[in-house]
Amino acid sequence: MKKPIPEIVVAKDVQQAQLALGFRTFGVEDPRRYALTVLDAIMGRGMSSRLFVELREKRGISYDISSRVQFFAGYGMWTVTAGVDAAKRQQALAAIEREIEKIRTKKVPERELRRIKEFLVGNFRLGHEKLTNKLFFYGSTLMAFGRLVLPQEQIDGVRAVTSGDILAVAQEVLVEEHKAISWVIPK
Repeated sequence: MKKPIPEIVVAKDVQQAQLALGFRTFGVEDPRRYALTVLDAIMGRGMSSRLFVELREKRGISYDISSRVQFFAGYGMWTVTAGVDAAKRQQALAAIEREIEKIRTKKVPERELRRIKEFLVGNFRLGHEKLTNKLFFYGSTLMAFGRLVLPQEQIDGVRAVTSGDILAVAQEVLVEEHKAISWVIPK
């Protein structure tokens, strides 16, 4: 018997529905973190991400949509968050799930992969121009790995990701058993 997907719906005094769709992942020490980081950027980081283009630009059913990956010791999470018209919330969820299914079943085209990796490397480098970001990076890597991770190691990890790596991590992580959904909807 299939276990039902955890779903929480809370009604509050809000204008639009807010969605958080999450998947449990592996932890920070897992070398697949680079592939999941690239997957995250493809799906929901920025205005050229798949979710933004599909739900906001093409369909006009989400006002704000993005994704985020977070890694902790031993586990992590990948989440999609979106603000949508409450009357279109199931349509929005279905469109998100279609995009997730695409990344689970089709390799990312090389052109898109190159573009997103350069986006990530560029953002990483820009972020390291600020001293506090650099200190946070070094501190978090020291805590997570027991050693300092040099910026070039991070860059090399992202650049080494292949379309096959992304497909493999999507097929392992973006599955029903790891999924949970929460909604805040208008009263």
